[in-house]
Amino acid sequence: MKEDIKRPIFPKRAVITAGMPYGNKELHFGHIGGMFVHADTYARFLRDRIGAENVIFVSGTDCYGSPILESFRKLKESGNTEHKDITEYVESNHIKQKKTLDEYEISLNHFGASGLYKDKEIHRQVSNEVFETLYKSGYLSVMSTPQFFDSKLQILLNGRQVEGRCPFEGCGSDKAYADECALGHQYMPEELIDPKSTLSGLKPEIVDVENWYFRLEDFRDKMQEYTKNLRENSVTRKFIIDAIDEFLKPPVIYVQRKQIDDLEDLEKAFPEHETIDEEKKSSITFVFKNLDDRDIARDVLNERQIRYRTGKTLVPFRLSGNIEWGVPVPKKDNLDDLTFWVWPESLWAPISFLKAYLKEKGASEDEWKKWWQDKDSMVYQFIGEDNIYFYCIAEMAMFAAMNHPDFDTLDMTKIHLPQIIANKHILFMDKKASSSSQIKPPMANDLLQFYTPEQLRMHFISLGLTSKSSSFKPQALLPKEEQEGVDPALKEGNLLTNVFNRLVRS
Repeated sequence: MKEDIKRPIFPKRAVITAGMPYGNKELHFGHIGGMFVHADTYARFLRDRIGAENVIFVSGTDCYGSPILESFRKLKESGNTEHKDITEYVESNHIKQKKTLDEYEISLNHFGASGLYKDKEIHRQVSNEVFETLYKSGYLSVMSTPQFFDSKLQILLNGRQVEGRCPFEGCGSDKAYADECALGHQYMPEELIDPKSTLSGLKPEIVDVENWYFRLEDFRDKMQEYTKNLRENSVTRKFIIDAIDEFLKPPVIYVQRKQIDDLEDLEKAFPEHETIDEEKKSSITFVFKNLDDRDIARDVLNERQIRYRTGKTLVPFRLSGNIEWGVPVPKKDNLDDLTFWVWPESLWAPISFLKAYLKEKGASEDEWKKWWQDKDSMVYQFIGEDNIYFYCIAEMAMFAAMNHPDFDTLDMTKIHLPQIIANKHILFMDKKASSSSQIKPPMANDLLQFYTPEQLRMHFISLGLTSKSSSFKPQALLPKEEQEGVDPALKEGNLLTNVFNRLVRS
């Protein structure tokens, strides 16, 4: 008896998104090879299956935030007068990004910019609507939390204006900033190890500042049900679900046993917890029921000058900040002059781009809901591995909350949410490259001096099929004495050329 073969079921409509590049740089090979080529390939596939009129592929430049502000500041300090203001600086990078995408034949319906042109006003409107929805439903809280302050320059520091070491146990990140590291780990500012102001080079002070937070830490149980459902009923890549689950553990603190003189006395000073003391391990683990208890334990350790590390867990997701270059937050509860932190507003930016595209086509104001929220539509978001926390956890919880005002009855497995497709890291010459590290990635347009877009597209698609990090090793960028054998960047193109030639001849 033949087995029933399940055929794929396609949605009636689909929105494809690719992660948003910051507006302080041109596109490097990771942007193209890690996200855009894969999103474009799937968009083209779906257009063939369900009709081009039923597929919208959007992305755009991430215009706001401290990385861009910092890059522009350094540019001005170097004496560069090419751009009169930060808006012009971002626009020039946006234009370069769009040109590169066109050269790689990325078939976007709309490549927008969150802080430019008509997209700017639409994005501000969407940002206001998201905030008002979450506020009215009770998902937001005002928290007075520590923020870095440069006493020499008398200014509050945000994001990449502070650098230090990630407090997470076992983190291999080469850079950590005010409240996140280069690998996407989230923590509270006071946890950052050895912080330093990038503006003055001095160790910053810590002051308490009020901001809006989404209560992400309350979603641990609901997210666990959600990931269980993903494992059982979806085709989500296993490493994505595993990465989500790592953050759904209870709060923990790791203390090296050599730091502890009297374990029994320390445990008495802690709130309710579980101690995991394995003789073969150099650290003792303390597991707490909630963040408040963990933070009380951190205060105890700080008072006793005992060094420690924390573990991955859900923490309140900051929505606002006080950086000048950002989208204004609606004035509520006597909190004025705040702007949205760049990460949350970039999560709903694809909705802004979708609305901008539909508006260009003369669609109604609410047409985007048919594409983003209807059960017979699907949103596919292509991202890099480093951003799983933001897209797969923070975004899913926020979007679920926006669709269901009552937290107690919210069931994330019943809410129609986007499907996330994350690719593993693409290394460069077997090393992790990034704009902020010592290993700089090759720029995407520079590669076109040596290869055709088709050759690179085919190679990047093959690199994305692996379940482990793969390496981009183009011989054209090696010293001549190291160039030998077949160029890895050409192998897929050569194979397909031979296949097509044989098909033509036959």
